[in-house]
Amino acid sequence: MDPTYYGLNEQNLFDFVSNRQDKEFLLSAHRAISSCELWDWLRNNETNSFMFNNSPELTRLHKEMEKDEINGYHSGTSFALVLRQMEFIAKKSYEYYSKV
Repeated sequence: MDPTYYGLNEQNLFDFVSNRQDKEFLLSAHRAISSCELWDWLRNNETNSFMFNNSPELTRLHKEMEKDEINGYHSGTSFALVLRQMEFIAKKSYEYYSKV
């Protein structure tokens, strides 16, 4: 599996995000989703909540994200917000996301 999703080089991902912590949250989520091969699940996601969801996919993703120290700083809301942004990327494309 291509861990860079859509062939994107992680060195340049989210360079347009000026807040360093926000960028690290996004990079970590991107890596975890790629590692767990959950982009298709996220693309087809129809859940109303990432905060109060105990699906097996989200449990796997959360465990993978816990490996990255930055995620210890998430609140439930910030975790859900980052996943909504990843969902947007999965459904609309990184290129579109980077221009919005």
